[in-house]
Amino acid sequence: MHKSEHHAIFYPQDKDELEEACTKREPKKSLTKLPASILVPHASYDWSLDLLHDGFAGAQTLHPQLVVLLGSLHQEQLQGDLPCFIFAPSGDGVSIPTGKVLFPTELRDELTARFSDALSLQDSYFIEEPCIELTLPMIHSYFPQVPVLPFLMGNLDARQVRTLSALLSQIAEETKDVLFVVSANVTAILPSEIATEQARQFASLLKAGAPLLEEQRHGKVSSCGISALEALRGQTWGSSHWDFISFQCKDQKFDEVPDTFDEKDKIVWHCAALRGEA
Repeated sequence: MHKSEHHAIFYPQDKDELEEACTKREPKKSLTKLPASILVPHASYDWSLDLLHDGFAGAQTLHPQLVVLLGSLHQEQLQGDLPCFIFAPSGDGVSIPTGKVLFPTELRDELTARFSDALSLQDSYFIEEPCIELTLPMIHSYFPQVPVLPFLMGNLDARQVRTLSALLSQIAEETKDVLFVVSANVTAILPSEIATEQARQFASLLKAGAPLLEEQRHGKVSSCGISALEALRGQTWGSSHWDFISFQCKDQKFDEVPDTFDEKDKIVWHCAALRGEA
């Protein structure tokens, strides 16, 4: 059982405080059928808690048998891990202040064998990268006792995205009642004008169910979750269109990305969104 590494930095270390922070809230929009996906930010609870709840509350009426958590690898991949480009943790779970989150070890090991040239068990990335762990208390609150299968990946090319999409399809085929959670921010940390323009473009593309990789290659979008989102776009279940609940920058929350956001410092945009039935 892994121990938590990022409490007190990204989320409360105290059990009671964390339980209060993660207490379920009423949904603003709701999904109705599985498989489904939600998009939530990865940032300190001081900044992202409202949006985390917006996303998870939208799925709380569902009854998933599995949660697949897709996170972004922000560090350089180790040469020794090639040719793999998708990573999962070893062990049987992780202990967080509010309890234990279990991994579906049989499914994970089956996928690792089937996608051996793409998927590898590597704990070091999960120690360094906080986006997976900071999302676990929310999953544990909204879907207690449901196993969680976390994956990390960097910026993937088209071939690698197809492989990731095939892996996700295999999971959905074996576990029909699955919820996919993408932990990602809308933009990189950029000057205000550029970040806001990219946030609008990102939202427009996801609402339309449009491809993302070319837009990323041309510098028009910079979300760290594009690989995961593009792999989900390739799924045959549900709609390819995302329904946005809320956006946030700094401490300001919006229903839509505004035309301008005046800020001298560099900024990052966050959001909560749902992808469900066609």
